Amino acid sequence: MSTTSTLRSESRELPSYDATRMVLAAHPRRLADTLDSRLSMPVVRRLQSCARLHDRIAPLLIQQQAGGSNDVPADNATALAERRATFERLFLADLKEASSFAGAAWHAQSLRQMIRGRDVADLIAQIGQRSHAFGLRRDGVVPALRSVAPGILAERIARDGYACLHVWFSSFPPPMRQQLHVRLPPESASYPEWSDAEQKLALGLMDPVLSELDGSTNASE
Repeated sequence: MSTTSTLRSESRELPSYDATRMVLAAHPRRLADTLDSRLSMPVVRRLQSCARLHDRIAPLLIQQQAGGSNDVPADNATALAERRATFERLFLADLKEASSFAGAAWHAQSLRQMIRGRDVADLIAQIGQRSHAFGLRRDGVVPALRSVAPGILAERIARDGYACLHVWFSSFPPPMRQQLHVRLPPESASYPEWSDAEQKLALGLMDPVLSELDGSTNASE
């Protein structure tokens, strides 16, 4: 399928501002998969930066993410405003960093168990100093892993961090959810199925993570 014919296949339009913002924020590999997986990254980035194509590309990204919904509509203007404000915080956040923070908090007990200097250094090299420090300040959700190597723990943190993001995204109505999903790399879709109790715990990490990110943003201004 050619890029031109694909761009002509859209079935609905988004407001120009939302379309531009979503396309510019989309992960390049999401765009490549949506347009034509044979496109090189330089070509994808040129298409991504072409403002006149944004209104045509954005609906294709949305179609890729369409799905069922169990949303309960917000029942008042205050709730709607709060949900929109939280969405904006997430949309503007560094989602890779947010995922790492969430995963570190999820596995906080394993972080505290890892005390050998070389292991700690290896883990920090993989997840980052800030994520490691943030995780150590949290209570943790799952029991500590036994005799776990830094690489394995880093993989668990990445996997479960992305799982937290997917739980968070699912708390928003589809239009917001879809705009968040397109910012993630395709491999983020490989995450475990969690129980309702685990999903509730994941949702409980959203505000602490966003507050941590907000704090770093304010400090740099």
